[in-house]
Amino acid sequence: MIKIFRNIRQKLLKENKTIGYLKYAIGEIILVVIGILIALQINNWNEKRKDTLKEKSVLAAIHEEFLQNRKQLDSVISYHKKSFHACEKLIKLFPIDIEKDNLDSISSYLNKVFYTWTFNPSQGSVNSIISTSSFDIIRNKELRDLLISWPDMVADFQENEIQARQTIYNEFDPFFSKNLDYNFNFKDKRNHLEALSSLEFEYLIRLRYDNLNDVVGKSGSFPIVTKSLDDIIRLSQNFKDL
Repeated sequence: MIKIFRNIRQKLLKENKTIGYLKYAIGEIILVVIGILIALQINNWNEKRKDTLKEKSVLAAIHEEFLQNRKQLDSVISYHKKSFHACEKLIKLFPIDIEKDNLDSISSYLNKVFYTWTFNPSQGSVNSIISTSSFDIIRNKELRDLLISWPDMVADFQENEIQARQTIYNEFDPFFSKNLDYNFNFKDKRNHLEALSSLEFEYLIRLRYDNLNDVVGKSGSFPIVTKSLDDIIRLSQNFKDL
């Protein structure tokens, strides 16, 4: 093609057709510019296609990961709530009368009070995006913002869980180990059942209740984490439409 253009130019010059040559030269420049623009457009299209495929892959990984995180959260929260409601039921019995109240029910409640679980979501996809600075590949700003804030949100949630668990280790264990059977088998004569009527027992149960309220209560961290998690799942499922 270049050889043909060269021959045409030489022929016009030999025939001293200056105007014709200028017109031809302008036309050739226009063709070159058009060719460059087409090449740039094709290159841009290829780059956008690569970015779309990458975004689709990233969103698919996020979507699957957060679906699993949602299942784990449901499981963890179910135990937090069982412990929380057990505290509620014990508080309603205060002051406990060991002669009149149902000790089997109290034993069942106490076993649930000691449930200590922690939400440990998988964050491989988010950490990968952070480490490779690939957030820009996700075009949805709302989803980007949620993913950026997710690690801090999980950290705040786990902080409340850890505080609730530390109450068990630091406050409950010393008290209960001195007074009650490990499995709350109140038929064992070595139990000091009068401890159930003490102010210290009531204080510990209320403290545990308050700790768990920070986790699963209406003003706790659970509703915030749940909404964020569900929003990420909803927004990331758009990979199916890319």
